[in-house]
Amino acid sequence: MKKFHAFLIFSTCNMFVSMCGSLITPFFPPYADKKGISQTTLGLIIAAGPLGGLLASIIIAKTLNHRNRNKYILIGVLGEPLSLLFFSLTDLFEDKVPIIIIASIGRFIGGIGTSLFLTPFFGYIPILYPKDVEKKVSISEAFSSVGFFAGPALGSALYALGGYLTPFLVFSSFGFLSLPFLYAALQSVGPKKYQVEVQRQIAEIEETKKLTEIQQTLLATQQLDGEQRLTFLSLVQHYPVVVIFWVITLVNICMTYFQPILSIYFTKQYDFDEGQIGFIMTIVSLAYTLGCYLCGYNKNYKREMACICLFFFGCAYFLAGPDTELIQVPHKLWIALMAQFLLGVLSGPAYVPSLPVLNEFLLFHYPIQTIRVATYSSALLTSGMFIGQLTGPIVAGILGDEYGFERACSILGVIIIVTSFIYVPIIFMKSKKENKQALLS
Repeated sequence: MKKFHAFLIFSTCNMFVSMCGSLITPFFPPYADKKGISQTTLGLIIAAGPLGGLLASIIIAKTLNHRNRNKYILIGVLGEPLSLLFFSLTDLFEDKVPIIIIASIGRFIGGIGTSLFLTPFFGYIPILYPKDVEKKVSISEAFSSVGFFAGPALGSALYALGGYLTPFLVFSSFGFLSLPFLYAALQSVGPKKYQVEVQRQIAEIEETKKLTEIQQTLLATQQLDGEQRLTFLSLVQHYPVVVIFWVITLVNICMTYFQPILSIYFTKQYDFDEGQIGFIMTIVSLAYTLGCYLCGYNKNYKREMACICLFFFGCAYFLAGPDTELIQVPHKLWIALMAQFLLGVLSGPAYVPSLPVLNEFLLFHYPIQTIRVATYSSALLTSGMFIGQLTGPIVAGILGDEYGFERACSILGVIIIVTSFIYVPIIFMKSKKENKQALLS
C-alpha cells in the first residue's frame, strides 16, 4: 500500500473519530436538560472527553516512539466505539446521577482514544511528508471537519429514525468493522518503513556535516555539542511557541464552546427540535472544510492569513446570538446562521497553519533534531487541542448559566480579537525557510 493510500485511511479514521466526538451534540444536551441536568454539569460531562485526551497526551509524549506508534493509533480508534457503547447505557436510567456518571466515563474513554490516535497521526505527517506538511495538515483537518458536521447530521437522522439508542449502536458497530482496514494501513507505515524515512532525512541533512549529532538526537543518548537539546522546558522559552499553543487551545475552546449551550439556545429561541439542530450544526463544519481547503494552498503567507482570520473570527462571535444588547442587532435566524458559517470559514485558516508554523519555527532553532521537533510539535498540537476542548464546554456552561448564550459568545469574541494582536509579532519572526540557505552553506 502506498503512503498516500495509507494517509487517506488515516484521514478517514480521523473523520470517524471526529464524528464520534460530535455525534451527541444535537440530541444529548436537550435530553440531559429534560433529565434536570444543568448547563454547567452538562459542560463538565462534555469536558470529560478532553480531560481524558489531555491526560493521555501527557503520557504519550513521554513514551511515543516508532515501535509503539501504530499500536497507539489502533487502540485509539478502538476507544471510540467503546465510548459510544457507554453512552447507550444512559438510556437504562431515569435518575440523573447515574446518567452523569456513565456519560462522563464514556466521554473520558472517547477522549483517551482520540488522543491515542491523533498524537501519533500528526507526528507522522512532518516525518513521512516533510515537503508537503501544509497540504497534508489541511487535508486531514478537512476530513476532521467533515466528521464534525457528519456526526451531528447523521446522529440527528438516526435519532429521528430509531430513537436514542440507534446512533450509538450504528456508529460503534462501524468502528469495530473499520479496525481491519486501519491495521492494513498501519502495516504500510510500520517501524521498518518509518526508519527508511528517517534515514532519508538523515541523508538530506548530512550536507550540514553534523551527521553524528543527528544520530545522537535520534537515539536520545547524548547531548548535542553545537545545539541546545529540545525539551518541553526549552519550548516554553520561545514566544511563538507559547502564542501558537494558545491559538491552538483557543480555537479548540471555540470548537467545543457551543456543545452544551447551542442546541438548548436554538431549541428555546428559534423553536428547533433535535433533528433540525443537528443539521444547523453542520454549517460550521462545512464552512470549516472550505476554510481548510483554501488555506492548504497558501504556503507563503500562512502566518499573515492566520492573524487576519483570527481577528474576524472574533468579530463573528458577536453575531452568533446575536448579542442584541451590545451591538443592537435583532434576533434573526438568518443572522445566526450566517454567523455560524463565518465562524467555520475563518476558524480553518486561523487554526490549520499552527502545526506547519510551529514546525518551521522549531526547525530554525533546532535544525538537527528533526524527529524530535516533529514529535514535540504534534504533542503540543494535541495537548492544546485537548486543553481547549476541556475548557470550552465548562466555560460555556458556566457563562451560559450566568449571562446567557449571546453574552457568552461576545466574551469569547473579545478574547479572540485580543489574541489576534498578540499573534502579530510572529509574522515577522524567522523560521526554517529563512534559515535554509544559511544552514546548507
